[in-house]
Amino acid sequence: MPIAVPIVAGTAIKGVAATLMMRRVLERHPNAFLITLASFGVTVPLHRSQNSIGKDIRRGLIAQGRDPDSPVVLVGHSQGALASLRYAIDHPKQVLHVFSVGAPWHGSRSAARVARLVGLTRRNIAPALTDMAAGSEFLTRLHDDLPVIADRVTNIYSTHEIVISPYTHAHIDIPGVENILIATQPEYRRHLETFPEYPLDGYIEARVTHLGEMNTPEVRAIIWERVEEISASLRPGGNA
Repeated sequence: MPIAVPIVAGTAIKGVAATLMMRRVLERHPNAFLITLASFGVTVPLHRSQNSIGKDIRRGLIAQGRDPDSPVVLVGHSQGALASLRYAIDHPKQVLHVFSVGAPWHGSRSAARVARLVGLTRRNIAPALTDMAAGSEFLTRLHDDLPVIADRVTNIYSTHEIVISPYTHAHIDIPGVENILIATQPEYRRHLETFPEYPLDGYIEARVTHLGEMNTPEVRAIIWERVEEISASLRPGGNA
């Protein structure tokens, strides 16, 4: 049986919206299942989202007739990517690989604006969004802890991230992480010339915004090729 692939959606992506956004990703792999963030990824802090994600992963594995602690390949988009990376760090024996797509690795300016607004109130009403602000305690700890799983992380981001500005804030600058950029040819060449400190391991020629990344055929192809490789390694006679 191919390895299970939980897909963690981003902020405020629930129900029909989540299904439509991830439809092409889900239909390509029979053992993929969708996970959405607790409370729309707004009122529950990201570090506490792990409990909800863990329960949803176990529930999805049981529904597929698997042991609830079976190995998985995690795919996360946007805030869901940050949550997936954190879960993988905390569960290294279960998570064999993580695909981080459009993650605000160095923070999100839109999240920072919300952080400033909620800072004017007596209580933080959107802790998950303030967790995505640059320099937050959550991001600082995530940056410190990620090196232990860096060699099992593929990070994909676009030059048109919209909610992540500049787009290079989505680049995971940790040795061992595989970074793949979605860009037009001129944008790709400009990236190489302008940002030598953000080296790339791959390039997808396309013009895609943040919301369209998960449905980009080349992104899906990269994910499923790696999933199939990992599944093959787990079969009798494989290299796992």
